[in-house]
Amino acid sequence: MNLSELSKWLRRTPQPVIVVADTKRIDVGTKGGKWGEIARTIESIGATKLECLDGAGNIIRAKTLSDGAEEDEKKTELQSDLHALSKIIAEAYEKGTKAPAQLLESAMTFIERQGNRLVAQDREIERLRAINGKLSAEILALKALPGEEGDESGIMGALMQGVLQASQSAEHTPPNGKKGGS
Repeated sequence: MNLSELSKWLRRTPQPVIVVADTKRIDVGTKGGKWGEIARTIESIGATKLECLDGAGNIIRAKTLSDGAEEDEKKTELQSDLHALSKIIAEAYEKGTKAPAQLLESAMTFIERQGNRLVAQDREIERLRAINGKLSAEILALKALPGEEGDESGIMGALMQGVLQASQSAEHTPPNGKKGGS
C-alpha cells in the first residue's frame, strides 16, 4: 500500500484518535489533518498491522499491510503480460512485412513477363516491317517491267484484266449456276 492509499484509509470516517502500528501507539489527537505525516511515520516504522482506535480505545478498523510481495507479484504478472504482448506485436510485424514482400515478388515477376512479351512483339514488328519493305520493293520492280505483248502497264494491267474477265464471266452465267440453255 502506498502513502496516498494509507493516508486515505486513515482519514476515513469515523476518524481515529489513536493508531496502533504493530505495538507502537501513534496519537493522532483531536485535530486530525496530519494523515500524510502519520502515513509516513507508519511506513518508516515498517509496520505490518494497523489498528485505528476511537477516543474510548475501541477498534474502529484494522488492516494488515503487505510487505510488498503482493505488489511484486502484480508487477511480475504485468511484466509477463507485457512480454507476451510484445511477442505478439513482434510476430504481427514480421508477418506484416513478409506479406507485401510476396505480393511485390509476384508483381515483379508479372512485370518481367510482360516486358519480355513486349520485346518479342517489337522484334516481330521489325521483322514484318523488313518483309513489307522487301515486298514493296519487289512490287515497284514488277510495276516497272513492261508487260507481255507490248503492254506498258505491267503487273497492274494484268491484275486489272483478270478482274474484268472475272466480272464478264459472272455476267454471262445464269442465276441457277448452269451454263447453256435449259
